[in-house]
Amino acid sequence: MRFYILAWQKYADFAGRTSREEFWMFMLFHLLLTLLCIGLDIAWQNGSLFDLLYSVATLLPLLAITVRRLHDIERSGWWCLVFLLPIFGPLLLLYWLTLKGPVATERSAG
Repeated sequence: MRFYILAWQKYADFAGRTSREEFWMFMLFHLLLTLLCIGLDIAWQNGSLFDLLYSVATLLPLLAITVRRLHDIERSGWWCLVFLLPIFGPLLLLYWLTLKGPVATERSAG
C-alpha cells in the first residue's frame, strides 16, 4: 500500500527513477482496485462507470510511474509509446518493465 500512495504523491513527476518493486507493487494495488471497480459495476448494474472513473483518475500516475521505471533501466520515457504498436509493443514494454535496473553505484559512477 505504501508504494501505491507514493505513486500518487509523485503523480506528475516524470523525472527520476522507480524501482521494480515500487512499480510492480503499484501495479498490484492498481489491479486490485480495478477489479473492485469492475465488481461494483457488475453489482450495481451501471455499465462500467466506476471502472471508467478509476481508469481516468489513474491515467497520469500510471504514465508517470511507467516513465520513471523506464528511466531506471536507462531508457527514455518516450519509449512508453511503444505500447501503441499492436501486439509487439505491449510485449516489449512488459519485458522492459521487468528488467532489473543498474546498481546504484553504477548509476552514480559517471
